[in-house]
Amino acid sequence: MIGQMAKGKGGTDAIPRLDIKPFEWWTECLRGDFQQGGTSFPEAIGLAAAFSPEAIYDVSRATGIEVRAKNTMFSKAGNFSVGTGLSCCSPVINILRDPRWGRNEETYGEDPFFTGVYAEAFVRGLQGEHPRYLLASTGCKHFDTYTGPEDIPVSRDGFNAEVSMRDLRTTFLPAFRTCVNAGTYSIMCSYSSVNGVPSCASKELLTDILRDEWGYEGLVISDNVALEYMITAHHYVNNSLDAAVASLEAGCNIEISKEKSKVYDHIGEAVSSGRVSETRVRELMKPVMYNRMRLGEFDPPEMNPYTNLDMSVIQSPEHRQIALQTAMKSMVLLKNLNNFLPTRVGIFNKIAIVGPAANDPVVQAGGYAPAVDPRYTTTPLMNLSRLGNTVQYSNGCSGNTTCIGYDQAGIIKAVQGVDLVIVCLGLGNAVEKEHIDRSGIALPGKQLELLQDAVNNIASYGKLFYGR
Repeated sequence: MIGQMAKGKGGTDAIPRLDIKPFEWWTECLRGDFQQGGTSFPEAIGLAAAFSPEAIYDVSRATGIEVRAKNTMFSKAGNFSVGTGLSCCSPVINILRDPRWGRNEETYGEDPFFTGVYAEAFVRGLQGEHPRYLLASTGCKHFDTYTGPEDIPVSRDGFNAEVSMRDLRTTFLPAFRTCVNAGTYSIMCSYSSVNGVPSCASKELLTDILRDEWGYEGLVISDNVALEYMITAHHYVNNSLDAAVASLEAGCNIEISKEKSKVYDHIGEAVSSGRVSETRVRELMKPVMYNRMRLGEFDPPEMNPYTNLDMSVIQSPEHRQIALQTAMKSMVLLKNLNNFLPTRVGIFNKIAIVGPAANDPVVQAGGYAPAVDPRYTTTPLMNLSRLGNTVQYSNGCSGNTTCIGYDQAGIIKAVQGVDLVIVCLGLGNAVEKEHIDRSGIALPGKQLELLQDAVNNIASYGKLFYGR
């Protein structure tokens, strides 16, 4: 049991006498298969802008199909490493509250009801509708009140969310309750503490509310290194044994950790010392094995229709069409001056395409994006160049979106004498904490300077198109 509960990352121990193979619990499926690559769909916050439960269902369904097909291949090859499994640590249904948090783009925004609607659609899409087998299993995260500051004034690893019961009940819990009612098989407890208690050690959250009040029968899995952070970041307990006891008693079934010595390696010591009963450990193991059972692991493969999925589904034309349609739905036009859009090929002689996001296929995909086959990736420079007979391009920012070294001369040269300027901006993942001021707000000043140069050197403002 220790070998199953302590090794949520990198493959659990095999149990040869029962013909049970290793199992990988950590696969990221928020908008495609992040670790192993596949079709890449829009960021979660972009999908939220579509206001379409059907869109999020289609995305999660396509993701589940690709994850299942790759898992069949990986399992046959004996590969149980990170990202090869069918247990998806997705979706992220935290409520976007603090702009200093580093994962706002992974959420569906700040509305508890809307987030719950999306969570339900995601669960239905990813898990499928088969009466016996799951396509893949969902894991709604991070339970709960996780959206504090990233680094300033305190790291998210040890952040304590001081929240009233009213705010907890009306803002942070509703989406998770909807996720539970939708039938998720997993919930991930977060790094943060809630009113002084780390969420993975919170009996109030994991047992009193989640299981006793809501009737949840699935498993709770820790965020990566969350149990260790009880010691090193929250200073809630002094050692791994105490952290193991607190987490087991609270109701955490599986530990994910990058540490060589894991907190749940001390489960045996906790039982032998009488601090946790063996019965308690066995109770926590039941939903773990039931999850694997519902995924079809213990049945002959021919009984499970999902094992027929092969690698032809990865980035299939159907899935790429879903990515295209959802991307279109995710875009928000803030202003259409003088009905400038839609425009067409042939009306501009010379155009300029400028900015650090104009020709970077990685930055345009955002964080936690699956690696995509280059054949299916284009950039604004590649596609929008068709609008002009002559195209002038400048990155303007020394290679990435931090824009530390701004190429003013390059921008001015690119935009002079053109009929249309398309400016492609964005923060991107390159904006790291050293480029954030003491209030925690990103400083995109150089990109704003880039934009101003473009504006100042265009004869007709009516021909300016602001692109993302």
